[in-house]
Amino acid sequence: MSTTLHSQKMTIVFMNSIPAHIWRGGEKWMVNAAAGLHERGHTVICIGKKDAVWLDKAKTRGVTVKPMNIHADFSPIIISLLVAFFLKVKPDVLCCNFEKDVRLGGIAARIAGVRVIYVRKGLSLLCNKLRYRLAYKYFADRVLSPSQFIKDNFKQYTWLAQDRIDVVHNGVEIPDVSTFDRNKILSICNDTARPVLFGAGSLFWQKGFEYLIEAVSLLNKKGYYPHAVIAGEGDAAPYRELAVKFKVDNYIHFAGHRSDIPELMYGADIFVLSSIDEGLPNVVLEAMAVGTAVVASDAGGTKEIIDDGQNGYVVPVKSAVALAEKIELLLSDESLRSKIAKTGFDCVKEKFTIAKNVEGVERLFLKSLNTRHPL
Repeated sequence: MSTTLHSQKMTIVFMNSIPAHIWRGGEKWMVNAAAGLHERGHTVICIGKKDAVWLDKAKTRGVTVKPMNIHADFSPIIISLLVAFFLKVKPDVLCCNFEKDVRLGGIAARIAGVRVIYVRKGLSLLCNKLRYRLAYKYFADRVLSPSQFIKDNFKQYTWLAQDRIDVVHNGVEIPDVSTFDRNKILSICNDTARPVLFGAGSLFWQKGFEYLIEAVSLLNKKGYYPHAVIAGEGDAAPYRELAVKFKVDNYIHFAGHRSDIPELMYGADIFVLSSIDEGLPNVVLEAMAVGTAVVASDAGGTKEIIDDGQNGYVVPVKSAVALAEKIELLLSDESLRSKIAKTGFDCVKEKFTIAKNVEGVERLFLKSLNTRHPL
């Protein structure tokens, strides 16, 4: 291996034991990072469950994949298989996703002599339990986070040194919107006369869609009557019941899993993030990347993306009233909405592209190989 950082080529393994059918922000990040590093000349291998969606997507991007039956923590069989694989491919860096990956892949990597072991933490999920402390002490060298918010939140864990946590903001693709149809989202609403709000994410508590639904009811009382389209997998029944309770069931539309999220964002008047908890919300970046104005709750690293009042609006979490106020402000002033959308697009183009994320990850991995310090 060359001693010059810029010319040094690495062998990198990404490991993610997410259930095979799941495709969310963390998996999207991993595929983009793996493919980007592969395109920059590094040898990249992705390990995941057989038939995993994220592995299939990585493979289509030219990345080598290794399906494995990852089903248990501390499994001697899985660890031995990983040791044999690592000894064969000789990775310089292992980047784990879940704690299970640390306790399987991390142990195997230590045995096999992998030089640097990263754990990516897309959310502030960590526990002050013995198995976590031991895993991060012995089987992980560094933590990769998409936001300063997560890094700061980890200060409560004194056994995890802050100088071993690296922050690289997420990046998103800037699509060619010339091929997009603004009317696609209107066909979901079956109404071309009313404004359209859009929210996206899995239908569970973290995304706080109940506050978006309530915000629509507040806006209806003021005469705006916006439609809200919510795209994402999960059980919509509780949210449908809530829409009935707020008497907005004719204005709330559940689109389920969609492969055309950017196009739906493009057709919306405003993208709304109502989340309670986030890392660095990719959906906000994706909405800004298609030139749609954003109103977002102050969840996770949202303020690391949005300069309030300049390229979007940030409101307190769990506040339908605050969401409704900022949505109303944008609906009532088309020129302001256009200005916010344009500034948001410029921000993503300058700071939050996939290329910038890959460059940041590459720089960290190379630096860690040359200045490795254990946790």
